[in-house]
Amino acid sequence: MELRHLRYFLAVAEAGSFNRAAAQLLVAQPSLSRQIRALEHELGEELFARTPQGVTVTAAGQALVGHARHLLALQAATREIVSQHETPHERVALGIPPGLSATWLLQVVREVGRAVPRCSLDLVEASSARQLLLLREGRLDAAIVHQRPAEGVVGRMVWQESFGIAVRPGHPLEAAAEHRLADLDGRRVLIHSREQVPGQQESLLAATLAAGVHPVWLFGEFVEHARASAEAARAEVAVVSSYTAGQQLPDWPWAPLRDLPMALTTWVIRRTDSRLIVGEVIEVIADREVG
Repeated sequence: MELRHLRYFLAVAEAGSFNRAAAQLLVAQPSLSRQIRALEHELGEELFARTPQGVTVTAAGQALVGHARHLLALQAATREIVSQHETPHERVALGIPPGLSATWLLQVVREVGRAVPRCSLDLVEASSARQLLLLREGRLDAAIVHQRPAEGVVGRMVWQESFGIAVRPGHPLEAAAEHRLADLDGRRVLIHSREQVPGQQESLLAATLAAGVHPVWLFGEFVEHARASAEAARAEVAVVSSYTAGQQLPDWPWAPLRDLPMALTTWVIRRTDSRLIVGEVIEVIADREVG
């Protein structure tokens, strides 16, 4: 197997067509087909299901996608190491969620540059759900997500925040020093969508159901425009962390939700088969205190 076979394979997988992939690669379509057939023969697996409309990646092909991207990334890093005799660099693609503290992130970037000087850090902003997909596909080396590591992924918790309630100004609840789940009963309550903060919806719905509380749930995706989202949804309250409330709802009084058995956790994670340098970067990030 040669690396060009993997490049050809990824081109076809991403284009969904031998013709489109051949045009992108500037090779003849029959030659590309022969190369892919040779790769399939060597691996003993069909990588694509061929139809008149194009091709789709088989289960075996899906397993190869992330591995192929990983190997090609190592090849690119090898060329850079050889070309930079004094300070070789390895590219590490790091996913970051929207709404992350800009000050903290800048400190992390600087600390990684100091502690892991051979690392070239590339930041990719995406939701937690999107980052997990990119990590599985090998497009990210590490990710900062609001979700505990799952099978095939390892990591460390960066920080944990309690959820609370931000209350619309002038609302009867705004003077409360703390809140209970019962305060949500019958209220129009804005919370993050499942895609933005995985697990929050299920935990909140289960907790309120167990407490006999029945809010009017309003699900939204919001970071910089939490206030506009709350206004558009005509929300009375928003269940958010203290950081989100302070940044995006500064005039909505926030107080902790004392009987909610959950917290917003943020993790920095990587695949179990990642390069050594990715583990070094994760350790630097996890050790950086959140101000």
